[in-house]
Amino acid sequence: MEVLRGCEVGGHYRWTEVSAKHDELEIRNARDLWAKIPLAAAKLVSVVEQHGALHLDMQLVGQYAGVSVAPARDLLQGRRCEEATHVVGSLMVGAFELSSTTGGSFKAGAEVHGAGAGVGASRHEGYYSSDGNPDSCRSQQSYSSYAPPEDCQSLLQIELLEIPVSVPAAQGRCPSDMVLIEFAAGSNFCLDQHEVTVREYADCAASHTCSEAPATVHWPGIVDEEHDRFDDLCNQDRGTRRKHPVNCLTWDQAASYCRAQNKRLPTSAEWRWAASGGQQNRTFPWGEDAPSAKHVNACGKECTKAFEDLEPLYGRSDGFVGTAPVDSYRDGTGRWGLVDMGGNVREWSADRGYSGVLIFGGSALTNTVEELRSQSASEVSAGTRHFDLGMRCASDPMVVESSKRRGRSAR
Repeated sequence: MEVLRGCEVGGHYRWTEVSAKHDELEIRNARDLWAKIPLAAAKLVSVVEQHGALHLDMQLVGQYAGVSVAPARDLLQGRRCEEATHVVGSLMVGAFELSSTTGGSFKAGAEVHGAGAGVGASRHEGYYSSDGNPDSCRSQQSYSSYAPPEDCQSLLQIELLEIPVSVPAAQGRCPSDMVLIEFAAGSNFCLDQHEVTVREYADCAASHTCSEAPATVHWPGIVDEEHDRFDDLCNQDRGTRRKHPVNCLTWDQAASYCRAQNKRLPTSAEWRWAASGGQQNRTFPWGEDAPSAKHVNACGKECTKAFEDLEPLYGRSDGFVGTAPVDSYRDGTGRWGLVDMGGNVREWSADRGYSGVLIFGGSALTNTVEELRSQSASEVSAGTRHFDLGMRCASDPMVVESSKRRGRSAR
């Protein structure tokens, strides 16, 4: 069922017959219109304002019924669900005629997006508007169990159910430069807004809490030619790359840094949830648009000039052969303000796969769309030091007691 364009909830509307209800009354103002035939009211308000009272003949015969209780917010799916306030619970169906005794003519209709029924109207002497035929509806002895009868298919009234606001059982807050992620599949957690930078890691090393960032790459079977090709791309503690993500770290170094900050590496489930925008289930961290030089630091024209054996992912240069300063691609920002969840450097997680540690996110060398997808992962050995592999940290939220609770404790 559709909540609004760009947001849906599982389920569908089912036609059900109801006891026929016939109404004849005088419509004196816009309020009467919105109360009785809200789906056509917008087109008829000016008629009432200009010509005074109108006579309404309305017959309700059934409804398209959906949910009877509003769904929890975490069941909504789509990119615009944060804007949703109500879901359409049911739509009443029938026919109406609206007429006056003075001369002229008027034509109106009503249509609800996604409900599966459009309506028309006819012209008569005097001011007259109709959707369907009330007399025909009243003459029907019985109705189909699958759909409303012909001439009785106008959508007249709707029932809106307010979507409850999600309130965490315990309020929490995150350290600076982290964001709070509401995790439907587990406990809420905090996640670094950006990848750990060269500057941040160097500060930890200077305090002798972390080991020095390596100046060379390493992986099983590496040869001298590969050192010559990739070592210079290790950011280490280079003054010109202080805002770039730290790279060329082993899994142990990444985990040790996070522990030194009273944090931890994110689990694979946490990383995927954050990259997908939670229940929004985004294909890419930024949404559904195909990756481009505006979204992500991946393999563009600059990449193929440096590495002739690679085919570019997109035809333009993104400006960086290796890593870029964090938060350089605002169009690639994900939900919760997370940056560089796709591209720049791949990121260590806390979890192991079948043959190594799971890593996520794509990198400056990524030249396939698949590697940038929010759910995509690969595996490397824990001792690997790649120039396109870095990290961001997670942590549990700090519980914040409400002032009301603190007040009771003080007494």
